Amino acid sequence: MTTPTIDSISHRLRAIRLSKALSLRDVQIASSGRIPAVVLGSYERGDRSLSVKKAIVIAEFYEVPLAYLLAEPIISQHNLGGVVIDLRRMRLLALDRVSIVNEDLPFRILSTFISGIVAKRDDWNGEVLSLRTSDIESLALAMGSSCQALIQMLNTNKLLITSDS
Repeated sequence: MTTPTIDSISHRLRAIRLSKALSLRDVQIASSGRIPAVVLGSYERGDRSLSVKKAIVIAEFYEVPLAYLLAEPIISQHNLGGVVIDLRRMRLLALDRVSIVNEDLPFRILSTFISGIVAKRDDWNGEVLSLRTSDIESLALAMGSSCQALIQMLNTNKLLITSDS
């Protein structure tokens, strides 16, 4: 578990603003001066400490949860690489749902998602499926979990192929 840093919070503030295609001045104008451009720029550079009160104002303006601004840093993509699903095990679990350690709904979501990837890639003969970072992120989002929780669930159900498998 990593702790949020001033840099991670600063980068997240800037990323949110840029994702909304706003300049610092645009934010000042749209917020009716509640978030001055020079102050927001200082937060984004990490030159100024962000108070909880001001973080709430900024989160409300951007329409994001306060927890998102102050959350742990997002996992870098290289940490998600190398995830390989055992499609043979998936088929066995589909036949014998009693073997599934987690609830039935997550397995149905996983099964539908994996089937969709196989269809999209036109890979009907494979016994394994390599998941891309974007696949893992999308699947975790669909399941309402973090990427780490998804990988843990896959591992618990023995669906991951690792170098020591």
